[in-house]
Amino acid sequence: MGHFIKRELETAFVHRFSHGTMPLLNVFKNSFHYHMLSGLNLAYWIYGPATAHGTLLAAKLSNPLVLTLLTGVFLFAELSNLSTHITLRNLRPPGTRVRRIPHGYGFDLVSCPNYLFESIAWLAVAAMTRSLAAALFLAVSSGQMYVWAIKKHRQYKR
Repeated sequence: MGHFIKRELETAFVHRFSHGTMPLLNVFKNSFHYHMLSGLNLAYWIYGPATAHGTLLAAKLSNPLVLTLLTGVFLFAELSNLSTHITLRNLRPPGTRVRRIPHGYGFDLVSCPNYLFESIAWLAVAAMTRSLAAALFLAVSSGQMYVWAIKKHRQYKR
């Protein structure tokens, strides 16, 4: 939930969008991704009543040290993702479509560290839950972000 609350707050207070609207198809794709793959899929397999009784394969970590370390990885990735979003926002003056090439934290390693950090956050969730549902969400999300990263990298090169 923390990830999605952070995303909502970023959408309201951080992001500067270059397009006024989203294509209608993307609304359905995004809704399916977040509500079905994340919401229902993860909720059922990780938080569902059968899981509490140990009847499903979503075995949660019982080692408090490993759980604490993975929680730390998740928080690091989420805060790093926020930092890169703030960097991107500061490159675009309000009300413009100006695009500049970002530098600094994460951007000196990869073109789109916001996607890298989000993938790391979901990797931590998948490791914490040891759930195939979380692994599926990680794979689909990371695959989509990879496609977006390739597109952005081409734009940066242009």
